[in-house]
Amino acid sequence: MKLRDYINHLDSDALTAYAMRCRIAVSYLRLHIKYASKDPSVSLIKSLTRESEGCVSLAEVLEHFGIIETISTSKAA
Repeated sequence: MKLRDYINHLDSDALTAYAMRCRIAVSYLRLHIKYASKDPSVSLIKSLTRESEGCVSLAEVLEHFGIIETISTSKAA
C-alpha cells in the first residue's frame, strides 16, 4: 500500500496513534509526510515502515519520498 493511501485510510484516532508510534506530531504527519514536502531522516523512514504494521513496505516509503524510482508491479519482457 502506498504511504499516502495508508495515511488517508486512517481515522483520526488511528492517525494520532501512528504519529505517536513514529514519534512525530499529527500535524507533521498530515502535512510534511503525507505530501513528502520535507526530506525524512533515516530513523523516520524506518519508523514509518515499521509502525504501519506491515501495511507499507520500506520500498513504498522510499518511493513516496522520491528516494527510489517507482516500483514496477510487472517485469519487463
